[in-house]
Amino acid sequence: MKKLCLLAALATLAACQPQEKGYTIEGTLTGDSIPEGKVYLQKQLPFEVMRIDSAVMEHGKFRLQGQINQPEMYTLYIDTRTNPQESPRGKVFVTNFYLENSPITIEGEFDCLPSIYWTPDRKVIPPVIKGSATQDLYQQLLTTLKPYSDSLQAIDRQFLEEYTKPMMADREHKKDYTDIGINLVTKQADYQQQYIQKVKAFIQQNPSSVVALDQLKALFSGLTVNFNEKEITEMKSWITDAWQGTPQLAELDSMVNVITPLALGNKYIDIDVENPDGKSVKLASLIPSGKYVLLDFWASWCGPCRAEIPHLVKVNKQYKDFAIISISVDEKREEWLKALKEENMSWTQARIADGIMGNTVKKYNITAVPTCIVLDPEGRFYKVNMRGPALDKFLKETYQH
Repeated sequence: MKKLCLLAALATLAACQPQEKGYTIEGTLTGDSIPEGKVYLQKQLPFEVMRIDSAVMEHGKFRLQGQINQPEMYTLYIDTRTNPQESPRGKVFVTNFYLENSPITIEGEFDCLPSIYWTPDRKVIPPVIKGSATQDLYQQLLTTLKPYSDSLQAIDRQFLEEYTKPMMADREHKKDYTDIGINLVTKQADYQQQYIQKVKAFIQQNPSSVVALDQLKALFSGLTVNFNEKEITEMKSWITDAWQGTPQLAELDSMVNVITPLALGNKYIDIDVENPDGKSVKLASLIPSGKYVLLDFWASWCGPCRAEIPHLVKVNKQYKDFAIISISVDEKREEWLKALKEENMSWTQARIADGIMGNTVKKYNITAVPTCIVLDPEGRFYKVNMRGPALDKFLKETYQH
């Protein structure tokens, strides 16, 4: 009897304790004509998108409610299609934001919502999100970065109008666009460096925030590693104490373990490759000592890779002391050999036989091509993202000073 009374008392006490609250999202979209649709709350996992909640949108209004373990980046996915087979262009809209267990409002103009497709001349205004302190912190960061991101976007437009389009139109190569490209890439690198410095300062100032953690992961997750090993260790130390013992820090540790061997200043990684004669050789046997060397990872099916090859032909003729090794990730040998013949690639060629999805390419953490890395004369990782004007800038500074 006493045991039953004790259990009843504990149950009553538990009922009186304040319960942990979840999130509520109240959405309001305005506009002249807003179709009905479905709203989904999504979370990006490593290899899939997980939908955790959904609601019907009527007259621009929707409501989502639930609970999460900790603040994280989620995606609000608004689908106004009447048929799932219909094109999502102009019908599906997405907004990324930091969700936390609090009352949150999302307000925006329907006709200006960010879409999953970029449309020229379409005005885009992100919705206003209130009620999430984590999102507020993220928005503060975006505001700090805006002058630099705006400048980088402007330079991208300059590249298109002053470099890419004119070169494509000038099929007879009547004009040399090298200096134009170098000037633009120099400005771009300056703004990129300022952008990164602001991000680094934010991480140091907010080490316990998931926003800082995500920003650090973003710096470590590019196609190539643009930091040396000492920098990687120092940057990780900024958030270690705040995240000690958490799965998030374990995930970051795994990322660091992958990228550290590829850090600037470290020796290149030797791998097995196939030469055009079909023999398996070591990459080390192809790399000359005492020279700067470009490792150009590419594929015959990659449009940007093929577009860069005429530039490499020019570089190979002009800079005799600079070595190029193009390493294909083609799975089909015949397609690789066909491309070599079509492109007249007269420098050193090799292929990773198990392709871009195999284990060999993972040693360089390559998930997409083209990936272009310069080694110094001692065979250490020296420069990354060395394509087009960026490569021209390096070559001019190195060989024409």
